[in-house]
Amino acid sequence: MDTNTLAIYIHELRNQCLHTEAAFNLFNQAMNNRAGPGVLFASQMVLMPSSQLAALLWPTRARSRGRGEALRKVLQLQEKHPLNDRRLAELWERTDQKTEEWVSSTKGEQVVFDYVGDLANLGDGKTPIECLYRAYNTQNRTFYYQGVGYNFQAIADAISDVAGRVNAVYRQLFPELAKQEDEERAKAQAAQQAAQQQAAAAQTGQTTGPTADQTTEAPAPAEKPADKKPAAKKAAAKKPAAKKAPAKKPAAKKPAAKKAPAKK
Repeated sequence: MDTNTLAIYIHELRNQCLHTEAAFNLFNQAMNNRAGPGVLFASQMVLMPSSQLAALLWPTRARSRGRGEALRKVLQLQEKHPLNDRRLAELWERTDQKTEEWVSSTKGEQVVFDYVGDLANLGDGKTPIECLYRAYNTQNRTFYYQGVGYNFQAIADAISDVAGRVNAVYRQLFPELAKQEDEERAKAQAAQQAAQQQAAAAQTGQTTGPTADQTTEAPAPAEKPADKKPAAKKAAAKKPAAKKAPAKKPAAKKPAAKKAPAKK
């Protein structure tokens, strides 16, 4: 493999590693927010670049195996590797046919779509893996797609291993570009840290205000009943009943003294 061809493949491998990292970040955010649809979306996004990496480095087609061997030699990757999974490498090939095959194979069975949680809590806890169309098991960190399970911890570790090797070769092939990216990354991290410090300082300044509880939403509803106590003060505010001074209007009936005309 000539240097120019190698540079193209290394650049693409690096991009796929970065894409996988971005997908895992989305996945973690969705898990932290307990957003089921987000977890399932990010899970499929994890598998897409992972499948590309597997296919590039461990191709299943005979005519492409020479390319895979050459890349693995440069990266010093062993044949036995978690990413060397034919199911993963061919995951997105013939997707429509695979869906038809899955539908036919599970006919008459109770199937599961879009589930996130402990599979032990699903139905009677004995749902066959083959009947899982799309699900993420939070107990063993495994994502199931069309009856096949993919251990995300194993994939994350495997991608991390490949990414380290790819980046090392990338720096040799593109030293100036790698240096520029390092500088930009350092600037971005410095800006992020400065923003975090400003945010922390702003929060500290807010705590010197009325109460620190104002930063949380929970106490707010509790304070509303206390606000209703002024309603009791409104009753006291009815002291304007002292404005029964209008009751002095009867005193204004002194014009009744005008009955003086009766003295005629």
